[in-house]
Amino acid sequence: MIDGVIKYNFDFTLSKPLEYKLWKDIEILRKRVFALKLIGEKEGIGYGNISKRVSKKSFVITGTQTGNLKNLKAENFSLIESFDDEKFYLKSSGGAKPSSEALTHGSVYDLSEKIGAVIHVHSKILWDFMLKNGYKKTKDVPYGSLEMIKEIKAVYKDIDPLKFPVFVMSGHEEGIVAFGEDLNRCELNLYEIISDFMDSISKDA
Repeated sequence: MIDGVIKYNFDFTLSKPLEYKLWKDIEILRKRVFALKLIGEKEGIGYGNISKRVSKKSFVITGTQTGNLKNLKAENFSLIESFDDEKFYLKSSGGAKPSSEALTHGSVYDLSEKIGAVIHVHSKILWDFMLKNGYKKTKDVPYGSLEMIKEIKAVYKDIDPLKFPVFVMSGHEEGIVAFGEDLNRCELNLYEIISDFMDSISKDA
């Protein structure tokens, strides 16, 4: 399947757009990440998504194929009402179907109840850097797949995920995931990758 295709099983109810309070802080963060071109569009396919936890088994996420949009509105977000990794299923509602990476986000939230936000971005330069420099990584499995969910669980088995809050998706070229206790911490964890990369350039200069 091409990138951007939803692979999991889901029930989606088209409803009125989500309340502003549910997505306003996601959009504020997204503007910064979009400006860095870590969220965007390539060859007609949108990439990158952001979510925040609402409850133990629910979260708000940017809608599928919204990466090309500079600014998102209420109708561009989806509420994941419940999800089940093992059944590869989720239930959602809102003005847009959820991102094709929604269950990947769900699998990250399942790692710890302390995780409150997840960012998935694309950057070939950072992706290459992370693969070569010992960051946590999944095996070469497809994005948005059941195999990816199993890989994330395997990577963080028996360790505190918040001590290693970023990982690189080996089988999803350019794909990087950062997470944290909230959106602010999640953003800082993402920027730490960029900082490490810039430091490496300085040392090589």
